[in-house]
Amino acid sequence: MQTDYIYWKRKALRTTRLIWLAILTVPILAIIICQFGHASLSSTATTLPLIGLRTIFYCVAILLFPLMRLFRNRRLIRSTDKQFDPQQLTQRFKNRVFVSLLMAEFILWLGLILCLLGDHIFSFYLLIGLSVLAMIIYRPQPSELNELHT
Repeated sequence: MQTDYIYWKRKALRTTRLIWLAILTVPILAIIICQFGHASLSSTATTLPLIGLRTIFYCVAILLFPLMRLFRNRRLIRSTDKQFDPQQLTQRFKNRVFVSLLMAEFILWLGLILCLLGDHIFSFYLLIGLSVLAMIIYRPQPSELNELHT
C-alpha cells in the first residue's frame, strides 16, 4: 500500500511540474503577441475609455490571489474518509494545482485583453507580472503531497 502511494505521488508531482512549466511559457508568448499587436493597434485604434474596464480587471486580479490561496489550502482528505485511494488523492491534488494555475493564467489574459484594446502597455506588464508571481507562488510543491498522508 505504501509503495503504491509513493508511485502515485511521484507521478502526480511529475505531471504537475510539466503542466506548470507549460503554463509558465505562456507569458513569453503573450509578451510577443502584445508587443506586435499593441504597436499595430495603437496606431489605428481610437482611444477608448478603458479606465472602467481597467479598474474592473485590476480588482479581479487582486481578488484572485486570496481565492487561489483558499482553493489550494482546502483539505484533500475529508475527516469522514476511513480509507483513501492514492490515485484519487493525487488526482485531487493535480486538479487543485491545475485550477490555481488557470486562475493565475486568467490574470495574464486580462492584461492581454487590455493591451489589445489599446490600453497602456504598463497595464499589460503589471497584470502579466502579477500572473507570473501567482504562478511562482502557487507552483506544485513536494511538501504539499508529503502532507497528504504519511
